[in-house]
Amino acid sequence: MQNLKTKGYYDLNIHKSCFENEFNESFLKILYSFGYRTIAISQTIEDTNLEPKSKKKKKGESRDLFDVVPDPLEVDVLKKTASRLGLTDFTFLTRLTIKVTFQENLHRILKSPNYKKYGLVGFVPMTHTAFMFVCSNVEADIISFDPENKIPIRLSRKVYSKLVDKGYHFELLYGPAIEDSTKRRNLIQMAHLFHTFGKSRNIIISSGAVQHNLIRSPYDIINLGLLYGLNELQSRNAVLFCPRNVIVNSVGRRHGKAVMLIENVVSEESAEEILNIDDSDDADMEVDEPAAKKSKSVTENSDKNIS
Repeated sequence: MQNLKTKGYYDLNIHKSCFENEFNESFLKILYSFGYRTIAISQTIEDTNLEPKSKKKKKGESRDLFDVVPDPLEVDVLKKTASRLGLTDFTFLTRLTIKVTFQENLHRILKSPNYKKYGLVGFVPMTHTAFMFVCSNVEADIISFDPENKIPIRLSRKVYSKLVDKGYHFELLYGPAIEDSTKRRNLIQMAHLFHTFGKSRNIIISSGAVQHNLIRSPYDIINLGLLYGLNELQSRNAVLFCPRNVIVNSVGRRHGKAVMLIENVVSEESAEEILNIDDSDDADMEVDEPAAKKSKSVTENSDKNIS
């Protein structure tokens, strides 16, 4: 189960490539100095590119089973590195980001054994049809969008409110906005749509960084939130309160609904005290009980004797 006692600022979308070189220690120190205490290492797959590269199989060779979802990054190595560097209260999560174009391919992904190993799940719908299918039929934590392309969906207040009620959070990236002006324009347009149709509820801001130099301080992100149509409180919540809600909701999504039986456990001494109290109450009731009225038959017999 994920650690719910998370602290500090959050970045729930740092690409796996940032942790695949010899600069892990310096990168972790930078994240820690910025104030980040909970990060999610993201791996991205596309439903249109699930098949492995075909290789000629020799005669009699057994066919290997292929999982369309890769194994998540081993965060234990990062935990040990952070502990060795004295970086306390540092939480590492795994995230799977799925780019969806055709809903028919989602079945293979959702049934994958590796799919259940990820702590967080985010979807990037590439078409409006895929967006509506994900919203109606798939349980996820985050809905994000590809800033390289124009906005593929048509939002409405009804759809936005429905997703908020289901616990979905909408992700805005700032890393791509630093890289390219076209991506920046698309992200600002998407952010303003969130403000128009949902008053920017359930918004999280992540880096989406594929390189170390794209990480920024949380205080810079709070200022950037004004450009995305968020007020100061919403900007702070986008890197503090809302990401924590994403983590809490992900635990509920993974473990599903459960029935809990709560039973009071009473010790033997307490049970004897309760019994003694009950006995004393019964005795008091007998002492205080008023005298019984004489029956009607006894009264009639006494009247006859007098006569």
